[in-house]
Amino acid sequence: MVVLVAAGLILQGIPGVLFLTLAGIIMLAGRLWWPADVVRQLVWRVLEPAGILKRDDVHEDHETRRIARTIGGAVWLLAAASLLAGNPVLAWVLTLPIAVMVALDASVDFCALCFVMAQLDRRGILHRA
Repeated sequence: MVVLVAAGLILQGIPGVLFLTLAGIIMLAGRLWWPADVVRQLVWRVLEPAGILKRDDVHEDHETRRIARTIGGAVWLLAAASLLAGNPVLAWVLTLPIAVMVALDASVDFCALCFVMAQLDRRGILHRA
């Protein structure tokens, strides 16, 4: 996902819009229907069975990650629209934080939204809202 987004930001123009749109659609469609998440399918069906990546079964809050994927996909689609509208700076500003969060999740299994939600819950803010 990060490679798609980086390619979109670097190429800009119509190719950049297409890469960012593809990344956003994969995030959103994969949130709604697991088989549409081609990145996870690649990991589960190719990279893990081949021994390239090791499976790590941990308990996680799937609902918060689904919300994060929805937000990320929507933001990447907004970034694609901003590129299309000729505003690459806004595309970078929108895209980079989500790309960093995706990279953190993929590399060290750190879900930034899960962390924020846990902190809000620990402080009792979620229960009051």
